[in-house]
Amino acid sequence: MQRPRRRWLAVLLLWPLASLANEVDIPELGIRLTQLPAGASKPQVSARAAGYEATTRLGPAVLDVYREDVPAPAGSDVADPKYRALLDQKFGKTLESKAQGAPTDVGGHSGWTVVDLRDARSATDYTCVTYVIVDQHLYRLMVSAGGSDGRPPEFDALVKALSGVTFEQVQRANRG
Repeated sequence: MQRPRRRWLAVLLLWPLASLANEVDIPELGIRLTQLPAGASKPQVSARAAGYEATTRLGPAVLDVYREDVPAPAGSDVADPKYRALLDQKFGKTLESKAQGAPTDVGGHSGWTVVDLRDARSATDYTCVTYVIVDQHLYRLMVSAGGSDGRPPEFDALVKALSGVTFEQVQRANRG
């Protein structure tokens, strides 16, 4: 009779921890991922010359979030095709978001999302890029994966996780 009670008690005590397992704060970028799939790796944060980047993996799929430290030029709007063309050049992507994509909402902010697939030698490369400006800073949220037997479900899971992004105040230790 004691065993079932112990199991029930353990489940009851651990349940709040299980429900929080999919929320991840990344204070260096000022974001919270509230719907990160349970099997995703802990985001690795790196300081770059012009900002910060966080990368997490789920099987063959990778979620890369980048935040520029320098404020975006006054009047910058991710809905403007000319601005997106500059971003494509800046990030070295051949997505041509100038002519593709659609407006999206990311954590209550206007964004622009492009989904692309390209045939490679033995697989297809899948990419989803979202640009959004928050508090005058550009964010690039990119999910990528390769698959030889169709689009990997991990790619879809990380793209879905982007709908649970919230923005917060950036918190960083001084860069020595």
